[in-house]
Amino acid sequence: PQTRTFEVRSINEENKSIELSFASSEPYERWWGVEVLRIDNSAIDMTRLNDSAPLLFNHKPDKVIGVVEKAWVEGGKAKAQVKFGNSKKAQEIWTDVKDGILKNVSVGYQIKEMQLTESKDEVDTYEVTKWYPLEISIVSIPADNTVGIGRSLEEEINIKGVKMDEKQVQTPKAEEKREAKVDVKEVERKAREAERSRVAEISAIAEKFNKKDLAKEAIQKGMDVNEFRAKILGELSAKPEIDTKDMTLGMTGKEVKEYSLLRALRALSNPWDRKAQDDAKYEFEVSAEAQRKFGLEAKGILVPLDVLGRSLTAGGTGGNVVPDKLLAGQFIDMLRNKSAILNLATHLTGLSGNIEIPRQTAATTTYEVGEIDALTDSDITLDQITMSPKRLGASSGYSKQLLAQSSLDVENLIKNDILTQIGLSIDAIAVNKILNETGVGLVSLGDDGAPPKWENFVELESLIAMANADVKRMQYIINAKTQGYCKTTTKI
Repeated sequence: PQTRTFEVRSINEENKSIELSFASSEPYERWWGVEVLRIDNSAIDMTRLNDSAPLLFNHKPDKVIGVVEKAWVEGGKAKAQVKFGNSKKAQEIWTDVKDGILKNVSVGYQIKEMQLTESKDEVDTYEVTKWYPLEISIVSIPADNTVGIGRSLEEEINIKGVKMDEKQVQTPKAEEKREAKVDVKEVERKAREAERSRVAEISAIAEKFNKKDLAKEAIQKGMDVNEFRAKILGELSAKPEIDTKDMTLGMTGKEVKEYSLLRALRALSNPWDRKAQDDAKYEFEVSAEAQRKFGLEAKGILVPLDVLGRSLTAGGTGGNVVPDKLLAGQFIDMLRNKSAILNLATHLTGLSGNIEIPRQTAATTTYEVGEIDALTDSDITLDQITMSPKRLGASSGYSKQLLAQSSLDVENLIKNDILTQIGLSIDAIAVNKILNETGVGLVSLGDDGAPPKWENFVELESLIAMANADVKRMQYIINAKTQGYCKTTTKI
């Protein structure tokens, strides 16, 4: 480390503390050029020093002789008040400081940013615009009696937005220092390589998450890759929620009542019947407006939820089939399977085209470090879940005599039958998707299966909990036979 003679402004023997100056803007020659520290509050991050940073002897972490009580900038110099400890070594150093035997101080720091201010006679001069003091040391042998600046940790240097690892810019030994010469072309070559790598990595991340506009801004501002990753994560976290508005047109009750699915079916089944086409003119207009509003294209007609919801408002499936004057025994609906998944799943309506949902797959790694040990970077891993639309249709044959009926009951019968069967098919597809999904916790009951036991259910719930899944929303889907078995079996 480099050192300087500190200025003792006051000595408080009762409190065993002194006030000293540990840094100034005096130029200092490095092997890669001349370094000038900027001394002001915007350039120096005093956070560490003002958080009881250690006072060391000769920059040795195992020789703590006191603590930094406070640090500040005054008169173009960085100053600090330090207090000595009560250990045997601390008492020895304190005595030598009071007696004027030890007069030199050095500061360990990290350079965060610096900029080239002058290039003359093949020597570059850099002003350090951002730096971070880590500790202050009392030292026995000064390398420079005018400037007390040094570093004791590996660090990163940011030159005009291009980061250079300190491992690539190691300070030469004292005997080699005067002979070291800066290879300007080599430094420029490495800087260009680092810049190309930075731009390439930022562009690749932006391409993956479709954030090219942010990449351009980050490259221009000299943002490093880790900072850009954090910015992308923030953007994805703040992404607006998916629009889940209902696919309705806002039709009034009178307009919905006027709509006839039978007229539409009649027109579709008789494309050359002019009268059928004219009768369904209103239904075709509604379909055209729905396609325009929702950005969808229908091969036949698009029926909005305003109309479909009309038949699902009374008494469950087929409820509206029964008018006030119709006897209940005149129509008996068939017995069908009951939907399971659709009542538990989250519904996303009003969508068109593919959607992408960001997902975090790996977290930051944390670990214990020493007082002045360097940290190792770890990245948050992100990906996307892509969902694409699937079409599910139903085709059913109806006689012309049935289509000729104008009864609202017949129209609801057709709609309810189609909608109910489509809903059950979606349910079955979802169940099979879950069963075939990799990574789902499975509890084996044997090669040929077996009646489930209480411990099987406990094991299932344990697997879900160990995977950190949402246990509070957990539900069971079982058939009627298994349900009856469980109800009649004693829990052991």
